[in-house]
Amino acid sequence: MPLCSTQHLRHLNQRLVLKAGTLLLLLLLTACGGSNPAQYRTTYNQNAEYNQQAAARVFSEGFEHVTEFYIEEIDASRLALAAMDNLATIDPEIEIIDNGDSLTLNYAGESISRHGYPSTLSSKAWAMLTASVITEARGLSSDFNNASGERIYQAAFDGIAGELDRFSRYSKPDIASTDRDNRNGFFGLGIRYIKVPSGAKVLSVMENTPAEAVGLQKDDIITKVDNRDIRQLSETVITRLMKGPENSRVRITVVRHPKKTVILNFEIIRKKITVQTVSYSVHDDIVFLQISSFNKYTASSMRSNVRKAQKELGDNLKGYIIDLRDNGGGLLGTAIKTADLFISSGTIISTRGRHPDSHNNNSADSQDIAKGLPIIVLINSNSASSSEILTAGLQDSGRAIVIGSNSFGKGTVQRLADLSNGAEMRVTWARFHAPSGYAIHKRGIIPDICTTMGNTETVDDIISLLKSGSLPISDEIKSSSPSLDDEIALDNIKATCPQSNEPSELDNDIAELLLITPSLLDLAKGRSEPTTSEVIELDSSL
Repeated sequence: MPLCSTQHLRHLNQRLVLKAGTLLLLLLLTACGGSNPAQYRTTYNQNAEYNQQAAARVFSEGFEHVTEFYIEEIDASRLALAAMDNLATIDPEIEIIDNGDSLTLNYAGESISRHGYPSTLSSKAWAMLTASVITEARGLSSDFNNASGERIYQAAFDGIAGELDRFSRYSKPDIASTDRDNRNGFFGLGIRYIKVPSGAKVLSVMENTPAEAVGLQKDDIITKVDNRDIRQLSETVITRLMKGPENSRVRITVVRHPKKTVILNFEIIRKKITVQTVSYSVHDDIVFLQISSFNKYTASSMRSNVRKAQKELGDNLKGYIIDLRDNGGGLLGTAIKTADLFISSGTIISTRGRHPDSHNNNSADSQDIAKGLPIIVLINSNSASSSEILTAGLQDSGRAIVIGSNSFGKGTVQRLADLSNGAEMRVTWARFHAPSGYAIHKRGIIPDICTTMGNTETVDDIISLLKSGSLPISDEIKSSSPSLDDEIALDNIKATCPQSNEPSELDNDIAELLLITPSLLDLAKGRSEPTTSEVIELDSSL
């Protein structure tokens, strides 16, 4: 399924990308993505003037993508009128009047011209009308005439997005380029940085990258790139300077502050960089696998880390904790592949939409690489989209116990299109359903063990409730599927485990306790009550 099925929560939940106002920038040169995005990035100038012919093509591409794939039927005329109506965000004096069979362009309260509607709902015809009206508006308004082509595109597509759901959006070329990088990998240095007055401060150096190979370090301040002072430059310009073809060289000057200021010069050869989405650690023979997002390499990285754990720990390995808290999503196909690593048979997820190609039942078709060892999944209110797909697959198959709070509830799939101006247009084209049949959208995943209720504030609380049979949450609640329009029923389900995005050590403590206490794990799975000896074991484990 070529969804570029991307559900990055960058735009859905900005705090997952911009934490505490910190912009994390990847120094990269993109390698692939879409139909031919590399061509767009090398030829398109975001500051270029508006061109009517080029605009007609971009609008036609956007209209066509929405009308064909959006989950609800919508025609090109509605999109075009919404695009033109939103031009007032550039100059409020511009007004588009819908007359039913024509539109009137007003400026400063005066009627300027009348345009008949196309006799067809063809995306191309309505795109040509939109581009023509914009050209006329540029002749009337100095604000419009001074606006770049991209500024006009943004206004028009923002108007279109207003007719769609909140997960459908237009991404301008620079944002689209970064999104492609995160999905597909890129050529670059392998660092993350934040812009500071003295230059670019290195936040982290990725493993096995050119930056690590030459000795670049966290907290280094980059002040020059190829002898150009970058202190007064924007993040966009700095990143552009650091980009370049594979195997090309870039010289950077760094200020390092241990006990005294040290100025260092590095020559770095740009290489293919893969964004690392999986982190691995071990504690008490328990493996922690934190997934920050889902790109095309996440599933293979998970497989490698599981193999690593098996080799390092052998028979001492007790189980796995997969941390999906604050994971906003990513590629649908990768989430399915990741779930398939641990599920031997059955449905992982199903999708349904208006377009026939959106109807899919994705089933497991490989062996459990964890060889039956227990798995705990941690989620919170920022666990969304692809992370919810993985959670639902593991939970409904009985392969994992889920701990935390109700997840975000983004149960929709977006289909992506590359536009000829280098931008991307993504539209919601399907909703996904958990293996047990319920729709995830708006309601989220209900954990087996909720740590956000008033009576589950400590490990002792959880143990007491498990032993009394009050946990886990019933299958009836976890699999209930009210109508998406039934807000009361949805709220009642979510109230069984209130959402929280606060970091919780309780989640980790309970997860570890389950994995080191088999009888407690059985209780969490809803199995029989413990015997007297089992109760003693539970108490002694505390």
